[in-house]
Amino acid sequence: MQFLVKCAVLALSAGSLAAGAAIAADDKDDVNAKTKTVWVDGKGWSGFAEKLNKRHAEMQAQGWDFADLEVYTENGDMQGAFVTYERD
Repeated sequence: MQFLVKCAVLALSAGSLAAGAAIAADDKDDVNAKTKTVWVDGKGWSGFAEKLNKRHAEMQAQGWDFADLEVYTENGDMQGAFVTYERD
């Protein structure tokens, strides 16, 4: 199971690299904002998919749609991911 999650994250991160770097935003919800990037902690992979799914559900409930995912690694270890959402 953990292997499948790693493969999915790697596939998503490869696609996001082609889309460009994610720009981090603060947690304030600007009503005029068209994009918002949030941090999902993934240090050690422990529960990363669960954290990612929970954040995704929260963002969808606020009217945001998934746009991009950029995995952040440090010294070869995944630390987490910047996930960008957008809305009309």
